[in-house]
Amino acid sequence: MNKVIIVLIFLTGMPFHAVLKAQHTKAFDIIMERIHTDNAVRRAKQADAPSIKLFENWQDDGSWADVKYGATDITKWQPTVHLERLRTIVNAYTDKGGSFYGNPQIFAKIQQALIFWFEQDPKSKNWWHNDISVPQKLGELLISLRYGAEQLPKQLENQLLERMKRGSAEEKTGANKTDIATHYLYRALLTSDPALLQLAVDQLFEPIALVDGAEGLQHDYSYLQHGPQLYISGYGGVYLTSIINVAKYVADTDYALNEEKLNLFSKFYREVYLKTLRSKYIDFNVEGRGISRKNILRKNEVYRIGTAKLIDPKNEKEWDDLGLRVDSSRAPSYGVTPYHQHFWKGDYTLHVRPNYSFNVRISSERTNRSESGNDENLLGRYLSDGATNIQVNGPEYFNIMPLWEWDKIPGTTSVNNENDLPLDKFWGHPGDNTYAGGVSDQRYGVTAYQLTYDGVSAKKAWFFFDDEIVCLGADIQSTSDKNVTTTLNQAWLQGDVSTSGPKVLANDVEPLHFTRNGWLFHDGIGYLFPEETDAYVSTQVQTGSWFAINNSFGNEEQSGSVFKSWIDHGVQPKGAEYAYIVVPGVKNASAIKRYTNPIEIAQNNKSAQAIFHQKLDIVQAAFYEAGSVHVNGIIITVDKPVILMLNALKGREKELFVADPLQKEAKINLTLEDTTSGKKQHLLFDMPQGAYAGSSVLQKMTF
Repeated sequence: MNKVIIVLIFLTGMPFHAVLKAQHTKAFDIIMERIHTDNAVRRAKQADAPSIKLFENWQDDGSWADVKYGATDITKWQPTVHLERLRTIVNAYTDKGGSFYGNPQIFAKIQQALIFWFEQDPKSKNWWHNDISVPQKLGELLISLRYGAEQLPKQLENQLLERMKRGSAEEKTGANKTDIATHYLYRALLTSDPALLQLAVDQLFEPIALVDGAEGLQHDYSYLQHGPQLYISGYGGVYLTSIINVAKYVADTDYALNEEKLNLFSKFYREVYLKTLRSKYIDFNVEGRGISRKNILRKNEVYRIGTAKLIDPKNEKEWDDLGLRVDSSRAPSYGVTPYHQHFWKGDYTLHVRPNYSFNVRISSERTNRSESGNDENLLGRYLSDGATNIQVNGPEYFNIMPLWEWDKIPGTTSVNNENDLPLDKFWGHPGDNTYAGGVSDQRYGVTAYQLTYDGVSAKKAWFFFDDEIVCLGADIQSTSDKNVTTTLNQAWLQGDVSTSGPKVLANDVEPLHFTRNGWLFHDGIGYLFPEETDAYVSTQVQTGSWFAINNSFGNEEQSGSVFKSWIDHGVQPKGAEYAYIVVPGVKNASAIKRYTNPIEIAQNNKSAQAIFHQKLDIVQAAFYEAGSVHVNGIIITVDKPVILMLNALKGREKELFVADPLQKEAKINLTLEDTTSGKKQHLLFDMPQGAYAGSSVLQKMTF
């Protein structure tokens, strides 16, 4: 028994149950006060002016004439405006420094507005509004009203508390579980129910655990929701917000987050989520269907980071540095260290350097492709086919989505449709390929993907280093009667476009022939062609609408100048190839002109893709079948499909990293042969199984 409780019983003679009740009451008061403070106005009279505007159109029955209470929309559901307006007015009424604190007429109208809501009981076709949003909003309003000059009639409060009993946290997973459990928490506090409070906290913190393929935080620290679908942001962001808020509310009480779960949460936020941001702009790959929402790529992490620092003070310095970087108080490079990780559970690669980030999303039978649902992300058909997010400054793709040509997502190889094709499967569906994976030593790595979608097949690989990323494609084939293209990039046009050949005119589209080691430069990013290549470059104004990609927005035409470059492989190519090297974070065209290419492409065909980085003395390869490659005087032979990286260390010691892109092999045999000395070395790799199948394995050797 807690020593404090024993002493209290001894000194006061209080019964044991009374002491427990007093202890619970104190915890309840602390938690409720923190929630109220979070929802209250920050400055005196802050809510007065907006409330006055709302008073003008507030009807006698507590409703607003311009709100369509019978609407059932899936997104932008009209009736929720009633609760949002009521939030503003309640803030004014409970603000002790405001002009409307304790005003009996306003309190009477607040009651009438709550009665109106209860009697109307509006419902959306989207369960999220009914089971999550409304109960949360009602709970927050009721908690705030506890701090008013006058209390709601008990009958009305009880009716609203009963109305909050929607959604089952126990039956949900991931972010949906934490969302519903949040209004459990509110209801527990309002009813002084210790059992319900414990259930709420248990459900809220239960998803802070590593799961194997189920929805939630994976063993590779990616986040999946709606099946095995990448959602590091979107649902991952909801997950973070719920945990951060509740962890702050219950800190230093018996309900506080334990150290093990705190460390898991902190690692996901610091080492994964925040690494997907360049300045305050997030990688479009991690948003799921939210990519089609206006302003979604610009994040305001100040509140979450500040709160995370409170609940995780041991990482205070890192939280401070992260906050300065992602709110643009410092340069995008501030505090960034080189990092590379392939997420074998999420089919996603994160490659971060101080002067840029270059991330890739692929798919497989083990993961769901990017979803369309609730009339959102209607054109995101090719988002999971090797989409490359290349950022130097941060806002390269911010709000460009209405203007995108959606069969030219950066990095993808796809058919060139006359008009953008909508997704015809909803809420995500598994990829059609088994080969997808990557190898990583946390600094460098390789990602490879066997594309099979919409009648197009290809072997695609990315080789990641400090200054450059090598992009190879091979065995490109198609059964479609449309041209097949590979897109280098499609981002906002910023300044001039320079090339090693002809000048690119503004608002033009040009077919260009690049000679061996020819180059293209735009907005801090260079593109080098190690072999003769024909490519198109466009600087044209593109038009579109938000409605075309997300029906919750208006159909007003949007337009803007876009930089777009792609390689055309023609109609029904048979074994076409491409090779280009992206050099991000260079200052100007002169820098890319002076750039010395350190890459030797040893093989790029249907069997394997392999390169050698001469400066770093690193060999990287993706084998699509058993076989051999000859690279840098070494013949590498494997008995299974594998992705590998051979790093030179001091002397003749080397590190060999391998990963299984099929995630099914127990053992992989590999032979290295020095073509000069004839020396051979045979290696057997015991491959990870279960949740770690597909992760990288290391063997050190002298060769």
